[in-house]
Amino acid sequence: MDLRQLRYFLKVSELSSFRAAAEALNISQPALGAQVKNLEAELDVLLFTRHSRGAEITNAGKLLTEHARVILERTELAKRDVRRFSGAPGGIVKIGVTPSIGRVLAPELLEVCADRHPDIEVNLMQAFSHELDRALIGSRLDMAFSTSDLDDEKFESLPLLLQKTYVVGTADALKGLQSPVSINELENLPLAMDARNEERAHYLQDMAARKGIKLRNVRSPIHSMSIRREIVLSGNCSTIVPYALFAQEISQGLFEALEIDEADLNRVLNLNTRTVETMMPAEHVIRQLVVELIDKHISQGDYGWTFP
Repeated sequence: MDLRQLRYFLKVSELSSFRAAAEALNISQPALGAQVKNLEAELDVLLFTRHSRGAEITNAGKLLTEHARVILERTELAKRDVRRFSGAPGGIVKIGVTPSIGRVLAPELLEVCADRHPDIEVNLMQAFSHELDRALIGSRLDMAFSTSDLDDEKFESLPLLLQKTYVVGTADALKGLQSPVSINELENLPLAMDARNEERAHYLQDMAARKGIKLRNVRSPIHSMSIRREIVLSGNCSTIVPYALFAQEISQGLFEALEIDEADLNRVLNLNTRTVETMMPAEHVIRQLVVELIDKHISQGDYGWTFP
């Protein structure tokens, strides 16, 4: 049983088809079938039931799937750990980005990295901080932008920027308000909040409650940034976000952004990584590049970012 057989097996399991798996792997279907048959012969079990509509995995195959994923993940992790001693800044660096960082920094990071470091491939995953932290700790990411502060024997946090919080909406929706906006002025403002980032919504409502204010018009939570954008664009609701999330729309004059006069709503955004001593050379390079780009935008006064 070798790693190639396991990769082929997992692809057939994922797609439930030898033909589709062969196309995805860019090999011939007979070659793929032969590898899976050899694996079945070695294990003396049937891994798939073949039929005209594809391939159905057996109970033995389901059990092997669990082991195969762990084996391949650990193999990849071992490669990355050992390669850090090679001194060559190359390979894949997996980075987790928040939605706002994904919109304003990720394209620039990919472009600059490709120009300066063509041997480094940057893979991006977008999610919220708590999801990215889990992926980093589970070795599915090499580094992650996050509001969480990790500091133990395996991980560390590098403070990048202080991210202020804004109420964003059309000019009509924010008519009569001026920056900075107090929490009291949000009491009757219709707000569309992202259901996937419950921390901000709950913290905002708790803060208002401590001041004796009830936010009356927090609309049904939304699970999509694009849908929230369209709702805010309609003028029926505003939203509370970091400036960078809608920087493009603000620069185009579609939205206005007013800073909220509550320092407790601001967040330090960190770059969470494995400890410096355990990083691969490519990770060191990308970490340095991220700091360079962030510092440039802070110096230019972009996105409401300041030094932490």
